[in-house]
Amino acid sequence: MGLKIITVIFLLLLTISCASATTITFSNNDSINASFTSIQDAIDQAQKNDSIVIYSGTYSETLVVDKPLSISSFSPDPKDVVITSNNSSAPIIHITADNVKVSGLTIEGDSDNPVVAGIAIGNVKNSLVSNNIISKTQNGLYIESSSGNEIQNNTMLSNTEHGIYLLDSGLNTLENNIIQSNKRGLYLDISDENIITGNEINNNQFYGLALRKSNTNEITNNQLFLNSIGLSLTSSDKNSITGNNVSNNKDQGSLLWDSGSNTLKSNVLAENRDSGITLISSTSANNVLDGNTLSNNFHGISIENSDNNIIKNNAFNSNEEYGIYHLFPGDKNTIEDNSFSDNRSENIEFTIFQQIFIFFVILIVATVIAFYFNLSWLKKGIAGLVVLLVITFILIIAWYYPFSHGLPDNNVYVENLEESIVPLNETYSRVTISMNLNYQNKDAYLYNNNTGDMIDNLPVFVQVSASTPADGSYSDEDTELIFEEQVVLEYLGSNHYECTIDMESGKTYAYDVEVKLRRELPYPHPTSGEIKWELLGGLSDNIDLR
Repeated sequence: MGLKIITVIFLLLLTISCASATTITFSNNDSINASFTSIQDAIDQAQKNDSIVIYSGTYSETLVVDKPLSISSFSPDPKDVVITSNNSSAPIIHITADNVKVSGLTIEGDSDNPVVAGIAIGNVKNSLVSNNIISKTQNGLYIESSSGNEIQNNTMLSNTEHGIYLLDSGLNTLENNIIQSNKRGLYLDISDENIITGNEINNNQFYGLALRKSNTNEITNNQLFLNSIGLSLTSSDKNSITGNNVSNNKDQGSLLWDSGSNTLKSNVLAENRDSGITLISSTSANNVLDGNTLSNNFHGISIENSDNNIIKNNAFNSNEEYGIYHLFPGDKNTIEDNSFSDNRSENIEFTIFQQIFIFFVILIVATVIAFYFNLSWLKKGIAGLVVLLVITFILIIAWYYPFSHGLPDNNVYVENLEESIVPLNETYSRVTISMNLNYQNKDAYLYNNNTGDMIDNLPVFVQVSASTPADGSYSDEDTELIFEEQVVLEYLGSNHYECTIDMESGKTYAYDVEVKLRRELPYPHPTSGEIKWELLGGLSDNIDLR
């Protein structure tokens, strides 16, 4: 009897475990019977591993997928199912669960008010995003703190920030995607051990593919063309870059900045307006450039303050200037077994210090000859040259030192800070901070920040940061940005400004008001990333909410 009961229980468990997942169909077409009023309703009602199939139509929704599901179009053409946003502050599709599949959809934002992301993946493993078209968002696909995901055969088009953005994500595969006409193409930030293969990345405003602090990635067989910069590595090491075509870019083909131990092998770098490959600012780079074809660029390879690289077995053909250009000939690299055709093989130049030394040696020798042989015409020429050098030196000092030293400290002065405090309840108070923002000096940072002339109507960001307690017994980590807004300042105009912030009562705060200029960089900076903030002026004060 006991054996029979055990057998029945086992069969029941087996039946339950083998039950097939349900397929849920959804449509906003009244002629098609659907059980749900929205796609999100279908997601909420679905069980784990169910499939949601969407019929043709346009749907305005913001979706959160928090369980393993498959969401796809009924049609093989992703243009038949269009999902637009009803909330610009949230991703159109936000995946928060492992093992999710999203395929065959068009995910479309609004160019005038783009949503933060078409698809966002956060803290997720083993999901698949395939055969989708994502356009007119800020970031077409945003992946953060996620691993083991596959991104295949998607088109990222006309997104205002990035086609695809990986942050702190590793072991993902991005394969056979088209990343086209975005501000920036594909960005890996602090992301290791990803596979980037077979993608077509073109016509992006800044770069096609950029890595910052991202190591041991495999980048193979991609097409990167008609971007500003094809491929950029910043503070990124031990990456394998093989078999890519990096051509017809409007600036450099590939740029390695402060990056070492990378392997660039069997790539084609052709017809880039600047150099095919540029190596800068790495004293012990140890990059290996092996078997690449560099043709019809301005320079094949440019080297600037980058040592201990190995450049071998490369073919340099028909570059406009040098096959290998050394900005500073003192750089120490191994260059061997390369072939050069129809370009200058290597530039061998004196450093600026060597040039100055040689000039003065020649001047001294000429002076000795002039006086030894009593050549009056040579004496006059040397005297005139010395006078010219002295005048030039005085003009340089007069131009740079006194003028730049006399520049004001700020472009913008924050003045007349005042606070108005209204208690909201026992916990919070509403604080209104008013001030005058005097935009008086266009050229305060002209020489040390190289910004150039500023305009009469200057778009800036006003940022308010606060720390507690106000006596200064806090660390930098305790300082929090509590307000930010973009405003336009009129040169020499009356720029009165105020902002309102809800703050916790019962505390004293030290706060800073800073006026900053936001500059977008064409490729990532080692510390700043893609955005550089330039401080134009600021002022500090305290708020007592006790």
